[in-house]
Amino acid sequence: MMFVFRRRARKGSASKYYFYPLMFAVGLMGCVESVNHDELSAGKKAEEFARNAFVKQDIENGYALLADGTKRYVSLAQFKEVVSKLHPKAFPKTVIASEYEPMAGEKAIYIFLMGENSGEHFYYRLTMEGTATTGYKVLRLDRAGQPYPSSNEKKRFSDQKG
Repeated sequence: MMFVFRRRARKGSASKYYFYPLMFAVGLMGCVESVNHDELSAGKKAEEFARNAFVKQDIENGYALLADGTKRYVSLAQFKEVVSKLHPKAFPKTVIASEYEPMAGEKAIYIFLMGENSGEHFYYRLTMEGTATTGYKVLRLDRAGQPYPSSNEKKRFSDQKG
């Protein structure tokens, strides 16, 4: 390919400038920001959210821990409705962050939580928006009837907490 550029350049045509956009693109790739996560911090924020919104059922304080982008599309009333629909029978009495999964190249991380009350288990996946530098807020939340499946990127907090 370099032969083509040299040959065209010798002819004196303007096509020798095709090489510059390619070099510019390669240079930009070196400027791509790497994303650093603090799993423990994200897990603590996820637990704080879940304790407020699910255990204490303090909807206002739970809502305050949502990401700004989420609050633009979900009102406090809608959030209250979502939380109640996630818990048709009961709410957990305890909740703990058990696993995490960074989202490669994204300013977000999945935090998996387990909750329980007398006889019922709760499994949550919170998408936490942020980085180690900016801190974390809840972007999205899901609840499942069983533990979320494992993946190659998913890790246990017990491996981190020591």
